[in-house]
Amino acid sequence: MTRKTSPARIAAFFRALEETGNQTIAAEAARVSRSWMSLHRATDPDFRARMEAAITAARERLRAQANGVEPVATWRAINGEELAVRGTNGRRTQIARARLNQWTPRTEARFLAALAACCNVAAACRAVGMSQAAAYNHYNRWPDFEQRWDAALAEGYQALELALIENAGRAFAPVAYDQDIPIEPMSVDQAITLLAQHQARVHKIGKRPGRPFRMPRTSEEVFASIAHKLDRLEKKLRAEAAPDPAAGRRALDRGMRAVRGTGKPAR
Repeated sequence: MTRKTSPARIAAFFRALEETGNQTIAAEAARVSRSWMSLHRATDPDFRARMEAAITAARERLRAQANGVEPVATWRAINGEELAVRGTNGRRTQIARARLNQWTPRTEARFLAALAACCNVAAACRAVGMSQAAAYNHYNRWPDFEQRWDAALAEGYQALELALIENAGRAFAPVAYDQDIPIEPMSVDQAITLLAQHQARVHKIGKRPGRPFRMPRTSEEVFASIAHKLDRLEKKLRAEAAPDPAAGRRALDRGMRAVRGTGKPAR
C-alpha cells in the first residue's frame, strides 16, 4: 500500500464496497482514485481477494433485500445523483447511478401512484415514460415491487368502481378521478373493460385475459393453425383412451387428409 492512502481510507473503501458492490462508487465514497484501486487489484492478490469477497457479500445481500431497487438511506444518492439497485438474474447486483429510462425508487413511486389512481397499466406506464414490457419485466424481477403493484392495482380498482358510480348519471361523459400525475381521461366503456380485465387478480373472479385473437393473414398461417389444432386433437384422443383407439386414429387421419387436400400442402 502507498503511504498516501491511510488505513482509515482503505477501510472506508472496503466498507463501501461491501455495502454497494460497486467499485467506482466505493472509491468515490472513500476518496481514493480508481487508478489506485486498479493498481492494487492487479498487483496485490490479498487486495484482489478482499475486493471479490466484498462484492460477493454485497451481491447476496442486495438480492435478498425486501425493498427491491431502493437502496438503504445512506446510499440513495452520491454527489447529488440518484442511486438504485441494478442487476438480477445472474448478473452482478450492485448499487449504481440511475440511468435514463431505468426503474428507480422515484419512478416506482410515480408509477404505483398512477396505477392506484386509474387501474390502467398502460396509462401508468405512459405517465412515467416506461414501456409496458419494462413494467412487467420489473414486476416479475422484484417481489417487493410485485406486492406493491398488486396493492396499487386493488386500490385503483376500487377508485375506478367509485368513479363509475359517481359517473352513472352522465353515462357519456369521460370518467373523472383524482390523481397527482397527469393521466388521460377514459370513457365509461374503457373503465368497464379495465374492471373486467383486472377482476381476476383483484377479486379472484374469472380468468386473467389471454392474448387477443388475431385472424391468420396468410395461407401458411391458416394451415399451421389447423395442423396445431389437429395435433392437440390427437393428443386428446390418446389421453382419453377411447374404447377403439384404432378407430379414433383412422378418423383423425381422414380429417388430416381432408384438410390438407383442400389447399396448399403442408411443408
